[in-house]
Amino acid sequence: MYRSYPLALGQPDALVDLSRSKGIEVPATVSTVVDALHWRASRAPENTAFFVIETPQSVVEISNGALLAQAQILAARLTRQGLKRGDVVLLALETSADLLTALFACFVGAFTPCVVEAPPVNSNKAQWAERLAVRARHVDCKLIISREDCREALSATGCISRTLDELPEAAPSKPELISGTDAVFLQFTSGTTSQPKALLVNHETLLSNVRGLAQAGSWDVRDTVVSWLPLYHDMGLVALMLTGFTAGIPVVLMPSNLFTMNPVRWMWAIHTFKGTVTSAPNFAYQFVASHAPEHRTRGLDLSHWRQGINAAEFVQKKTIDQFTERFAPHGFKREVFAPAYGLAECTVAASIKRPTDPLRFDVISRSTLANKGVALPANANDPDAFAVVCTGPALDGHHIRIIDEHGALLPDRTQGQISIYGPSVVPGYYGELKPSKVHDGWLETGDLGYLDAGQLFVTGRIKDLIIRAGANISPYEIEHVAAEIDGVRSGAVGAIGLVDDRKGTENLVVFFETTSKTLSTVEATRKAIRERLTQKLSISVDHVFELPPHSLQKTTSGKLQRVKLVELARERLRTHDSHVM
Repeated sequence: MYRSYPLALGQPDALVDLSRSKGIEVPATVSTVVDALHWRASRAPENTAFFVIETPQSVVEISNGALLAQAQILAARLTRQGLKRGDVVLLALETSADLLTALFACFVGAFTPCVVEAPPVNSNKAQWAERLAVRARHVDCKLIISREDCREALSATGCISRTLDELPEAAPSKPELISGTDAVFLQFTSGTTSQPKALLVNHETLLSNVRGLAQAGSWDVRDTVVSWLPLYHDMGLVALMLTGFTAGIPVVLMPSNLFTMNPVRWMWAIHTFKGTVTSAPNFAYQFVASHAPEHRTRGLDLSHWRQGINAAEFVQKKTIDQFTERFAPHGFKREVFAPAYGLAECTVAASIKRPTDPLRFDVISRSTLANKGVALPANANDPDAFAVVCTGPALDGHHIRIIDEHGALLPDRTQGQISIYGPSVVPGYYGELKPSKVHDGWLETGDLGYLDAGQLFVTGRIKDLIIRAGANISPYEIEHVAAEIDGVRSGAVGAIGLVDDRKGTENLVVFFETTSKTLSTVEATRKAIRERLTQKLSISVDHVFELPPHSLQKTTSGKLQRVKLVELARERLRTHDSHVM
């Protein structure tokens, strides 16, 4: 059984007993996640696989041996429920010991798990269940494992759901034989709802990626991974949890709502468990730097922390600077930051800054990039300057190239589409007869960037570009500059382009979140945004709209749902400009 005991997260002296949390090296001959589980359980059964912080006052410790035993029992119960090899199981549970047991039970039983978002308590479960049912039908899901309070809503959609307690009892059966080419999990891509897209990842593909990521970060058995990222997000599931587990490293997990309610808990988890590796999108580092009052960090020690992966959205130099300044007194070092680039179609990671390499921002001319697609170096004090972070070279065994719209190779420091080749590339989306993004093994990512001596710099997404008067304008630059205005919530700006038939080009629309309800203050903020964008980017804004806090909808990876913004802009403009499409 798992061990449960009290926790005092946030108390400097309340350190967890880490005597059982020593890692164990998993050999490269291990070809599946299940093999890794058996290896860890046979050689170090009492050593910790996972710590799960279920509340700030309690933690569950899961040993290698207990995880294997509980997974085998639950796999037999799922078989008794009627599941067969390869059947898809949706796991709609928060990060918890139950979710880990269910996930590894699916691995052991050769079922195909897919972790999905569980609804917040007291939320509208009917709407959540309808969205989930669309995905369940898309992947021919045989069973949804969820909480008891979700049963009625899921039943109304025709989905078959059970809680873990409702599964029939059964004795462990003969283990399934699993190979590297067998499916290990399904992963829905970010923001999929009405037209879901899922990726079927096998053990071979997964291990190529997690091993490449661990090697690139110089992970070893002395490390401890800490994560608040949800396991329905590929960065949480693959980049941290599965990379740590298959590397033989103990992993500390906590539900994401503990972070959002009090972001400094992330830092205290690193302190309490002497964490060395973690990861998050840029907004999370900014959130912590802005919401960690001094009285809540007294005694905090971050000196063990050696790699903080920053990925999934545009990495801002301002965030790096502010976070470093805020936590340097607590032992944090700037070189801990490891900007990375990846996407679910490449399992998770494609490139990352190596620990021995310096943290690098390439300062280039915005206008030259927009008009000529060339990354021309600029002076940092130039109003036209734009800082783009280096996300390092490709993982070992992988290759990155930059291509134009016709697929031709582009030279260094020329912006084009990022294309990836290697064993981590997932061939295509679930249910596709012909892969839509992979050609001759090369994945066309839809992301824009450039290379410089093998180092990757990501500049945006093709579909997000705002094209006005022949110039390509990146919304990330606009959002970054607008967020500097007083009264604008950090990380809460959205920029989009809307086609204007009269002009024959796109109108630029900027949304910003604010807590102010005073009309004069809001109007002053609008004016300040327009002036700052004109001053720094030489860009005139057609429309600026305010929104209340937390109105900008984001995907599970923290990316703005720009399609939703387009709909909102059309709604705002419909009454007074019928020409805006």
